[in-house]
Amino acid sequence: MSFSDTDYQAAAARLGVPVAAIEAVAEVEAGGATHWNIAGALRPPVRLEAHWFGKLTGYRFNASHPEISCTRWTPGLAASTWAGAWKQVEAACALDEGAARQATSWGAFQIMGFHWKTLGYASVQAMVAAMDTAGGQLDAFVRFVEADPVLLDALRRHDWHAFAGRYNGPGQVDHYAGRIAQAYARHGGE
Repeated sequence: MSFSDTDYQAAAARLGVPVAAIEAVAEVEAGGATHWNIAGALRPPVRLEAHWFGKLTGYRFNASHPEISCTRWTPGLAASTWAGAWKQVEAACALDEGAARQATSWGAFQIMGFHWKTLGYASVQAMVAAMDTAGGQLDAFVRFVEADPVLLDALRRHDWHAFAGRYNGPGQVDHYAGRIAQAYARHGGE
């Protein structure tokens, strides 16, 4: 599965940005993939953020499950394979499903589950269910950008540093901004 040109055009029109801007973010966040093939099953891209799982569970699993629960952002804990990423999410769900779903970034745009309410979903489960389709992932991205006027403005101005700082957080702004700018140019952005 992937996004169609029509999907991209509709999302771009809704946000008032070039299609290339949305394509660039999708490429950088999850390689443009809406689904991963894991042992024959198509599943949305995921990344469990161990520091968020720790925070959302009061750090009660840090000692017993340090590979999925910790106090601060530790990029080395992220799984290196698609199957491994899903195993981490499933292991966290076995401990605390609500916290696990909220502590995971979902889909092609890697939107954290804890944003479910801000994005207008009835529950985190409803947001996760929307990630089963490419259209649901794109809609979640549009909702995410629409919910943050500063982010929307940065996307419209192609200010990739401001966008990356707001979208990905302050940890690696230059890295993400550079990658988005390069992807934007590759997709025909000016």
